Amino acid sequence: MIGMRQIESDEARRIVDSDAVRPPGELLRIAEARHEGGRGGLGLEYGRDEEAPDRYLFSTDVEDADGIVWHLLLDAHSGDIVADVRTPEDNEDLPAEPAPQGP
Repeated sequence: MIGMRQIESDEARRIVDSDAVRPPGELLRIAEARHEGGRGGLGLEYGRDEEAPDRYLFSTDVEDADGIVWHLLLDAHSGDIVADVRTPEDNEDLPAEPAPQGP
């Protein structure tokens, strides 16, 4: 799993205002579209990739139509999904695992 170091809210505001990253609403819509019936906003944050600190990431949790919660990391500039993992905390009987890949 890719590691992310959370950034302060003033830095997050600065990178959004400077167009270095996409706005949170746009990234959230991308994350929600990943899972059928996806509803997000269960936590939104920007951070820096621990292995590539010049790269900003966006983290959120999305609940799908079946009530399964997925933790997603997106490249905050491109909107590409870089990680998509089912969360064991909200699905105690299910192990954490990557989401199935699309076609």
